[in-house]
Amino acid sequence: MTVRATFDTYETILSAYDYFNTALFGGQLPEVIITYHRQRKVMGYASIGRWVNAQRQYVDELAVNPEYFAKYPLIEICQTLCHEMAHIWQAHFGKPGRRGYHNIEWAKQMTRIGLMPSSNGLPGGEKTGEWMMDYVMYEGAFHRSCQVLLAKGFILPWVDRYPVFRLEIPVLAYDDKGRAIELDSKLNAKNNSKMLAAKSSQAIASVTSEVLITHDDQEETFRLQPAQRESFCEHDMSDEAEQNLLQEILTSKPRAKSGRIKYCCKSCHIQVWGKPGLNIDCADCKQRMQGEI
Repeated sequence: MTVRATFDTYETILSAYDYFNTALFGGQLPEVIITYHRQRKVMGYASIGRWVNAQRQYVDELAVNPEYFAKYPLIEICQTLCHEMAHIWQAHFGKPGRRGYHNIEWAKQMTRIGLMPSSNGLPGGEKTGEWMMDYVMYEGAFHRSCQVLLAKGFILPWVDRYPVFRLEIPVLAYDDKGRAIELDSKLNAKNNSKMLAAKSSQAIASVTSEVLITHDDQEETFRLQPAQRESFCEHDMSDEAEQNLLQEILTSKPRAKSGRIKYCCKSCHIQVWGKPGLNIDCADCKQRMQGEI
């Protein structure tokens, strides 16, 4: 069987861009060039007019970080994509804030597509500012369109074998009163949503991922969505043996020749190196650091 890995992986992200462009932006957004990047703690970014051809035609770049594909669920990958698409929409049809500031126009557009801007990633946070996150509105257009996309069988065909760590906390959306709702693999509400609301919200507030946004050739760093989601691998692979094999592959990084291994804090992503078998805690997050073999 011929493997077309490059085509498959880029075509998947591009198809998601085209789908959300139609579903959430009325097909207004221009074509983009999809790229991958591996900047630390950066899930994705949009760079306006970054590419040019011989005819002086300019195209925006939308970059995503494949290191998040294996351990983050599809809804958060799509959330990152749509966050960047909102910046692209504003660059072409609105007035971006100075140096990429998340202004009220951007906030209104995010709300319209079903992603609520929040400075702390939770209900009640500021809607505008330099450092912004967002959360899924349960009755919003993004949530509904994401349900349809996943129901069609959308998956990421290739994932990074050495993924970024994430907290083991539920996938959440919020209703119009700010109450947390836990989502299942089909993005429907679970019966025990209310029981998990307070505990999950506290964990979400402790972890963030950074996203680089570029407007008018100026780069600024913004915070996007908390590292809060379950791995899509747990939901999208129906065969249990296949799941176990994939999990083995995802953790099969060769041991360092020096005999040392890397220990990483899941919350703040601080890393230290030492001999195998050490018991190391992160003093800032009060959590055990896990060793990567």
